[in-house]
Amino acid sequence: MAIPGLHLTQIGREDFLLEPSRCLDVSNHEKLVESIVERLLGARASRLYYDLSTQAIIDPVYYTWLNKLALTALAINVKMVCVQMQPTAAFALVQFTHEMPAFETALNISDWQNSQLHTPRQTKR
Repeated sequence: MAIPGLHLTQIGREDFLLEPSRCLDVSNHEKLVESIVERLLGARASRLYYDLSTQAIIDPVYYTWLNKLALTALAINVKMVCVQMQPTAAFALVQFTHEMPAFETALNISDWQNSQLHTPRQTKR
């Protein structure tokens, strides 16, 4: 299934990489989220890596899109991790966010995976 402005690739058994193009229109994020979630559900995904390497600035509209996608992914038990965020995008993001986003961030996919190996898991009591 083609999603305009996005390339969604399965990169592991339960992992997907989402690569937006420069022509991605996030103003209609409901339809985009619906298409992505449909694909993730069909593949029983557990992680969605969102590649931000081409996004020089994250403005409030783009942040709303990222957070909406991450919250919807969490609702279907998929963790979203934004990777390869440019310093300018990270700086812009911190300027207007006053809460923790629904997504995690990492330098790249392998750094995030390695951090998960060394993070103690919490046990339920």
